[in-house]
Amino acid sequence: MKKEIFQEICSQVFSSLENNEQLTIYLEGENSQYFRFNDSKLRQSGIIEDYAVTISLFSGKKSLQAATTVSLDIESSVNNLRNEIHALRDPLSLIPENEFTSFPDSFESVEMIKSGQLPDRNEILEALMDVITKDYLTGVWTSGKIFRACSTSEGTNHWFEKDSFIFDFSLIDEKENMVKVLFPGSSWDKNKFDAAFEEASSKLKLMNKPKMELKPGKYRVWFEPNAVADFVDMFNWNGVSESSFRNGSSCLLKMRNSEQKLSPLFSLNESFSSRATAPFNSRGEVSKDVNIINKGELNNTLINSKTALEYGISSNFAEEANSWGMGEYMRSPFMEPGDIDKDGRLQKLGTGIFISNIHYLNWSDSLGGRITGLTRYACYWVEDGKMVAPIKTMRFDDSFYNFFGSNLEGVGKEILARPVIETYDGRNPGETTCPGILVNDFELTL
Repeated sequence: MKKEIFQEICSQVFSSLENNEQLTIYLEGENSQYFRFNDSKLRQSGIIEDYAVTISLFSGKKSLQAATTVSLDIESSVNNLRNEIHALRDPLSLIPENEFTSFPDSFESVEMIKSGQLPDRNEILEALMDVITKDYLTGVWTSGKIFRACSTSEGTNHWFEKDSFIFDFSLIDEKENMVKVLFPGSSWDKNKFDAAFEEASSKLKLMNKPKMELKPGKYRVWFEPNAVADFVDMFNWNGVSESSFRNGSSCLLKMRNSEQKLSPLFSLNESFSSRATAPFNSRGEVSKDVNIINKGELNNTLINSKTALEYGISSNFAEEANSWGMGEYMRSPFMEPGDIDKDGRLQKLGTGIFISNIHYLNWSDSLGGRITGLTRYACYWVEDGKMVAPIKTMRFDDSFYNFFGSNLEGVGKEILARPVIETYDGRNPGETTCPGILVNDFELTL
């Protein structure tokens, strides 16, 4: 999809609006190459070209939405969108007005193109097949362009385009031990991939040792950035959302009502400075960076336009709440780094647990900040700064008021930008950027 094609489609559609109507058109698109591997063999490949749009038709204090697709065929796309608008007009006339409905303000148009150096199909396969036969590998490669765009009938025209790839894979040995690797980027570097693969292969060899079974209790733990990112992403579930604070469901409620604090080592931002994702939301409103937690103290929440109208406060143009009931959520969370070097993290840990990945996270007590989940993949027992043996899978249940608060001893210097890997509705340009953390008295329960 080219910007000029999308904007021509929008221009023709806007010209067919009636006098009392306003319209926004939001595009989520991709042009992607994918490969699926199993047992180190290529099992499936394909190309996806998809351009989904959401149109929002406004008439005063009324609004309705419809979802459909467009293509590179301008005439066909325009006719499709006009038919969708026509189908919205009758029901729009019948619904009552909503005092919290507003057409988005006009913003200066944003154009952001993040170009990379992506390998072509043959180069990908040659690079991957050269090394993946060394261990059993299962995973998915996706690469190509991701698009976001929004145009409004009042003249705002935003465009975001990004080159990226993700190789999400696991190495598996004969005993079904696994090491998971997420290798993302925008410019392919085979040497970096080879190094990441060799590091994972070395971890897998260590996994072949007899596993230690730990007793429930509190342990000293180093969490790798991927695990920290999973914890941070939990704040998107009724956490940093102002609407969630107002209805009493935010997991951070104690930080406002009881003035509870996290560690001074913990700072969290909604940051668009990396240009990893579009700074505009689905209404075409442009968001700035937001400092959410500053050195352990709640500083700001995310506020969309509806929440701002409902409670008489200023919006920072967060994304609209989605159908999962998350409230306003971070699209590009960034946790500030610390001073622990990657090469020194095991020495800092001393004796304890090295946790690479966690999964099956859920709230066990959201208002108390308690999260439960399981350790996963390459997790090891460490003694005197050296990895001794892998550990058996353990369940944890602890509060972020502890592991991001009073028990947070240190934060890693190196940060990792972990992209969103879910593709239920297509590829997502967002990413969560985190360092590793060193924690005392982390609670394992089973």
